[in-house]
Amino acid sequence: MFDLAPAMMGTFYAKRPFSRDQKIYRIVAIDIKPETGLIFDEQSQQLTGQPLVLGTHFVKVFYQTQYAQQWGVINSCDVSLIINPDPRSLWKNIPSDPTQIYAKPDSASQIINSPSINMLAASQRGRSHAHKGDARDDDFFIATGEHWQLAIVADGAGSAKYSRYGSQLICNTIGQFLVKALTRPIPVHLQNMELEFRGALGLALCLIEDEAEAQQADVKDYASTVLVVLCVFDSQQQAYVYWTVAVGDGAIALYWPQTQQVQLLNTPDIGDYAGETCFLSDNNFMQAPINRYCSKEFVPCLLMTDGVSDAFFDSDNALKSGAAWQNLWCDLQQNQALSDDKDLLAWLDFWSKGNHDDRTLVVMLENTHD
Repeated sequence: MFDLAPAMMGTFYAKRPFSRDQKIYRIVAIDIKPETGLIFDEQSQQLTGQPLVLGTHFVKVFYQTQYAQQWGVINSCDVSLIINPDPRSLWKNIPSDPTQIYAKPDSASQIINSPSINMLAASQRGRSHAHKGDARDDDFFIATGEHWQLAIVADGAGSAKYSRYGSQLICNTIGQFLVKALTRPIPVHLQNMELEFRGALGLALCLIEDEAEAQQADVKDYASTVLVVLCVFDSQQQAYVYWTVAVGDGAIALYWPQTQQVQLLNTPDIGDYAGETCFLSDNNFMQAPINRYCSKEFVPCLLMTDGVSDAFFDSDNALKSGAAWQNLWCDLQQNQALSDDKDLLAWLDFWSKGNHDDRTLVVMLENTHD
């Protein structure tokens, strides 16, 4: 006669029993055990409350059927209600092995404050890895200097057994190479930054090859994506210049919160099949485009691995949508995730159905504090 939609632990429930035919019914009462946390609300005709007890519960529904504009006698029927567990509670959080080769923390965060621009970075092991006690494959690097900010994120390939170190080695190698170039006694605008980017990528691949040889492993065992952004204030042009290079998926974007405009600074590089992407260990990485974008004003910049981008942007069109980026920006603001790196790290634990990969996000923000 009637059915009840399933309930879920931890999620408020408010549902009316629905009939299996086209007759008009009025629910008079629902008899359900109070320990379930649910009660019948006559005004809304709904069973409401916070589900408390897992399992299948048998309830009795008292109802009247309408005939010729009048309600008939009160009848009753038995209905089953299923209260499902909160899917989040089913995920285990097993620490990774601290004694394994290339062991590293399951999460990391960092903040760099400067007089004009702040940088926040956080990296959180995904639920799929935590459930099995696997290590975090993502990594990041951030640094700042006089008139420049550098941010790098990398996502180690899940199928590569040493990708957790590949992402770390790539971030640190590229980061240290570019920092060395940026701290030379030569103005940045006089340097060939495209050449420096190529050199950084090349050195990273060389060190991966050396490490693979030392471990008698394959270079592809260290496969990782990488996204790099260098923001430089060019005093000659009186403009901010954003240099970027991207190998693989993830997203780099400039976002104007006031106008809800977005400038995507990379095109996610995917493979021939669903779930595929390109990695720095691939032979064609040197063909990765190095882009340059100028702005007369500083624009907040966000870099993220696909563990974040897939949860907020379900298509290439969404990545280009100001409304989709506004949704992400509002979520960060509402959860005060941009106030501190620890807050950003906590935010990365957000729930997104079907998206349980490692998550890494770096944000460059204008310092609005006195």
